[in-house]
Amino acid sequence: MPQIKIMFCIPEMLIGGVESVFIQTLKRLSENKNFNITVVMQKKLEEPFYQEWFTEHKNIKLYILYPNGHIFERAKKYMPWFPLSNIRKIVYSLYKKSKNKQAIKRGLFNDCDIIIDYKNCSFAKILKNINKPKIVWIHGSINYFNETTCKQYFTIYDKIVCLTKGFMHDFQSQYPQHKNKITHIYNPIDIESIQKEAKKLPTFSGKYFCALSRLDHDKDIPTIIKAFNEFYAKENCPDVNLILIGYGDNAKALKQYANSLPCANKIIFTGATTKPFGYLKGALAHILSSHNEVLGMVLLESAACGTLNIASNCKNGPAEILLNGKAGILFQPGNSSELAKAMSSVWHNDIDCQAMKNLATTKLDRFNVATITKHIQDLILQTLNSKEANNA
Repeated sequence: MPQIKIMFCIPEMLIGGVESVFIQTLKRLSENKNFNITVVMQKKLEEPFYQEWFTEHKNIKLYILYPNGHIFERAKKYMPWFPLSNIRKIVYSLYKKSKNKQAIKRGLFNDCDIIIDYKNCSFAKILKNINKPKIVWIHGSINYFNETTCKQYFTIYDKIVCLTKGFMHDFQSQYPQHKNKITHIYNPIDIESIQKEAKKLPTFSGKYFCALSRLDHDKDIPTIIKAFNEFYAKENCPDVNLILIGYGDNAKALKQYANSLPCANKIIFTGATTKPFGYLKGALAHILSSHNEVLGMVLLESAACGTLNIASNCKNGPAEILLNGKAGILFQPGNSSELAKAMSSVWHNDIDCQAMKNLATTKLDRFNVATITKHIQDLILQTLNSKEANNA
């Protein structure tokens, strides 16, 4: 079998669920000697963890599309008052257009057999004029997806991958003209690796709930903080903490909000970490409160650590992962009172938490990394063969 050149495109690499899955996917696919993999990013790779990972995996080529883009991003972040902000935007736009033209002229996107736009059509404007088989991965619920401009680019892709069955069915229903393109592949999880690492890591002392998440708007961390404060008051100030693991644009505002509450000394912000499994395995429960979520990898990681999940019942992933409430507790998005009641139920053992945890762990096989990698390999080969047949 001749070697297949695969190009993955992703806008940037942050510490988060999408990036974690992306690394897992690259690692497994690169083990196939028939695959030659290149990764194209828009932004400079700045996270030390990923810098080290790509240094160790020299067989995966890395290309940065906008190597000086971080200069414009920092100007936007640290000088929002800058009077020439509109000029900065224009210059940045011209810079990106120039780099795109250079990449196309050099044949960057033609030096491959298939292109995978891994995050929500982020390379669509460049790829629309590239005559190569293309697959796009959609990371987002149907609600999130309908609010974006992605749908205008569906026609340029040969396959569109959804992360859950629920999203796939909603997607096919709303966009029947693309029904034959839309497919479903779960994100992969290396269960054994997570369980081994969790055993080696220390847990936080005492009893606590935790949330592993970016501290961004869509994750709705204020609902967790508010619910914990309600739980704390109702249970007469119990000796239990809330640990928030992660970082994001809302970190400062969230800390200020937490400090204004009676339970302030019980809320701990750890910042970002690449080794969160110690926190997860020792928690009374892990909490996910997103407004929108497709396949929350942290729910799978928590289940692999043997920890109960409490999650907002947003479209389209949590209910599918938690088997409609049989393998974890679901609450209405944004409903802090309902979440506080769930915390109390766990605190008092009013529900069979162990049965939920056992069921969640036994049902993780559907996300097994070996199985999912096989699905991805099959999709790549099918897309290539289909394109060749159509061209013929």
